Amino acid sequence: MLKFLVRIAMFVFGVALLIDTGLPIKLEALQVDQHTSSTHRERTAGRDGTWADTSYTLHLIGGRVSSCSVGYSAYGRLKDGETIDVSATKLFKTCVRIAKGEEVIEEDKYWRILVFLGGCLLVAAAFGWIEQDDDGSFRFS
Repeated sequence: MLKFLVRIAMFVFGVALLIDTGLPIKLEALQVDQHTSSTHRERTAGRDGTWADTSYTLHLIGGRVSSCSVGYSAYGRLKDGETIDVSATKLFKTCVRIAKGEEVIEEDKYWRILVFLGGCLLVAAAFGWIEQDDDGSFRFS
């Protein structure tokens, strides 16, 4: 029963991803409200035994999209109170392009291909076309 419910969830999420890639992109003029960053530290076998990953987020007001994850470059270039143009997906509200006037600040060029492939993989796994062996490897049936 649990396996059936997991397959249904994979199918629903996979179809949602496919729909999100097919819908047109929503363009909004939003205002940067604040910047936040968070650092995730993890112990590794490196030189000092730790590894850090920082994620940067712009919080926005004035539209449907409330925040965008960005790289350090975009995080540093945009200031609080600035108005920016944000292109985002309709279903999941994922930021795919941030621009200030004619200047592109950040753009995910291949998001549509990657999300489409992820949706196809989830649907294929939901139908049982992709199975996992006991050793953890995947195979197509």
